[in-house]
Amino acid sequence: MMRHSKIYIGIFLLLTGLFSCEPYEDYLGDFDYSIVYFGTQKPLRTIVAYDNMEFKVGVALGGKRSNEVDEYADFSVDPSLLDDDTFTEGNDFELLPADYYSLSNDSRMVIPAGKFIGDVTVTLDREAFTSDPKALSTTYALPIRITGSSLDSISSGNYDEAGNVINPPKDYTILVVKYISPYHGTYYHKGTQQELDENGELIEETVYNNDDLSKNGTWALSTVDRTQVMTPALGDNISGSMVLNVNESNNEVAISTTDDNIVDLVGTATYNADERTFYLDYSFTRNARNFTVQDTLVLRRAPELDLGFEEW
Repeated sequence: MMRHSKIYIGIFLLLTGLFSCEPYEDYLGDFDYSIVYFGTQKPLRTIVAYDNMEFKVGVALGGKRSNEVDEYADFSVDPSLLDDDTFTEGNDFELLPADYYSLSNDSRMVIPAGKFIGDVTVTLDREAFTSDPKALSTTYALPIRITGSSLDSISSGNYDEAGNVINPPKDYTILVVKYISPYHGTYYHKGTQQELDENGELIEETVYNNDDLSKNGTWALSTVDRTQVMTPALGDNISGSMVLNVNESNNEVAISTTDDNIVDLVGTATYNADERTFYLDYSFTRNARNFTVQDTLVLRRAPELDLGFEEW
């Protein structure tokens, strides 16, 4: 009986080996053909308006387990993509003006040996781009189409006989780009507020200042333009808003408001670029109540760290 069991086990192992080798090989070899494509057709890039405003756009290689040689994808900027609702999904994008940007290579993305991604660097002209109010929103797009490649194929999509999409094309991307101010972001908010009567006498003083910075409240400053951000409140979270305009030559800050409920807003402010901190000293009137405030706003973390992968 023991001898028969050993024979059965031996036959089982032999058959298992015969039938399992071929499927296993499928996981070791390349596919039948290699292909190049854009990973997303609708990327949205939000760029912080530092001195150097640049980012990458690239293609991916598929169909190969390893990449032993340099491959490439040729491309062109294709404005016709913006005229087709199939691609824009009804969005009214405008072509990014040619004088707003430059490319590290105008026509080719190289996929280096050992890599599966090839890209080019897009460098925005800071002055030109941020001087255009449209650059604050999802208006400008850079439409790019793959025109050729050293690989076997380009992912241009598959369709049935009726023209219905089986696999959507990935040979193009419509890259939408906008910017935010370097002063945009979430700030720890601490300070002192005094309410004064009509004679300037103190009615009430409120201190909102925790020695543990992380235990202070926060304000989210939003972009108005490259040098201006808007606060979500005043003082001890009094309803309203202020605009802080940073003079980048001396880091002095002008304070103003577009809020009709805030009147007689005056004050001085500075910005410490090394500490990324605003120091504000201002007074204002709201609903016939008079306030003086000394505020400190400390950036919680760099605005680019709050940005992630986005699609329009």
